[in-house]
Amino acid sequence: MNRSFAAVSTAAVVIGLTLSGCTGSAGQTAAPGTDKTIDYWGFSGGVASTTAKSVIAAFEESHPGYTVNAVTMDTADFDVKLPSTLGQDSGPDLVYTGTEPNHLGRYVKVGQVSSLADVWGDRGWDKLVPSSQERLTYDDTPYAVGNELETVGLMYNKVILDRLGIAVPTSLAELEQAMDKVKAAGDGTIPMVLACGGPCYAGLHMMHALGYATIPTATILATTPVGTGNYTDPGWLQMLEKFKAWNDTGYFTPDASGIPDENHTASFCTGTTAFMVKGPWMFAAMAECEKENPDKFQFGFVGFPVNDGMPFQAYVGTGKAWFLSSGLDSDPEKRAAVLDLVSAFTDAATFTSWIETDGLFPAIEFDPSAYKLSDPQKAALTIMNDAGANGGAVDIGFNNSAEETQTWVAGLQGILAGTSTPQDLVGNLQAQLEKDRAAWDAQKK
Repeated sequence: MNRSFAAVSTAAVVIGLTLSGCTGSAGQTAAPGTDKTIDYWGFSGGVASTTAKSVIAAFEESHPGYTVNAVTMDTADFDVKLPSTLGQDSGPDLVYTGTEPNHLGRYVKVGQVSSLADVWGDRGWDKLVPSSQERLTYDDTPYAVGNELETVGLMYNKVILDRLGIAVPTSLAELEQAMDKVKAAGDGTIPMVLACGGPCYAGLHMMHALGYATIPTATILATTPVGTGNYTDPGWLQMLEKFKAWNDTGYFTPDASGIPDENHTASFCTGTTAFMVKGPWMFAAMAECEKENPDKFQFGFVGFPVNDGMPFQAYVGTGKAWFLSSGLDSDPEKRAAVLDLVSAFTDAATFTSWIETDGLFPAIEFDPSAYKLSDPQKAALTIMNDAGANGGAVDIGFNNSAEETQTWVAGLQGILAGTSTPQDLVGNLQAQLEKDRAAWDAQKK
């Protein structure tokens, strides 16, 4: 199946910028036009945020008889439950999850997602930023509506940097010098948060940052099942060797391979770690940390610095998207109602709530000056703007297949534990990429 990826254009950042709900029974078989329960599975931002709850309540009021059964899920739940239920009566009608081929793409390939080509322009979704439209399109057909435009950058604790006389790093060399100074202070402060237990999301985010800091964006974009790039490109090995060197030097949280992802931010929030790699999805949580520990923690956010001599690059992509079950294609009335719900989520009237209350960026163009933005939000928009055509929508490690993600996780854990090498991981990634390419090519026949 053809698939294209595109970097965020400079024009997209005008911007055009943009995660527990109740649980209930799964969808039941019903005659077309009689089933008025919309089973909605999603990450918390699209299900349990202030904006999402408000939109769902308003939708139910304006669509008499319809009930939205909203269920919060995480990536592990989706990986287990969606493949066997999407497109079936037992599965969801509407899903809010990742946009990668690993997530959305795998369901499109087997016909489990409803095409949105018939409503794309009429619903205004052609106003999504270009990178989002590219990310959600297969064979020139749109299948999902993006949200949570995001980037990955460098979070830092201003209190620690001020105490140690460290300037905010503007190059990768300066970041290493700053981490050396934190380590040399000898007061137990950790230079950089890292957790790679379980799903190792923090480790994969580190790959986003280090990858775009050391490898040309074009190379990253090409290293996909539909591209011509390979993990045998020297840049990937060099990046992983940098990761190993940072671990060997003691920059990362000790025993990072055994720390669960869900509580790895604690050391940053309590003021014992200087830096952390994250994105806008963490801004609200960091603001709460500031309120609880103002004397020890004040966070800032900047672009993750790149190698000397490189243009500024960053991961800039759409974090989540809404897509419809292909099972709705046999029930036009219910499909129209679900489309109304997605339209309500993406209506400009919700932008103030998404941006100012939930701290999430819509993926439809908006004027930043019309909203009250926090300093970290302003910094995130600056990163996206500065990256311009060097903003890459491929989120390293999460992208090509569930199997590739597990290859990344096992390899990073091995490097951290000293049981495998960067070269081992490169070889395993290339082997998996070749399998993924064969699987994608088979879909075209």
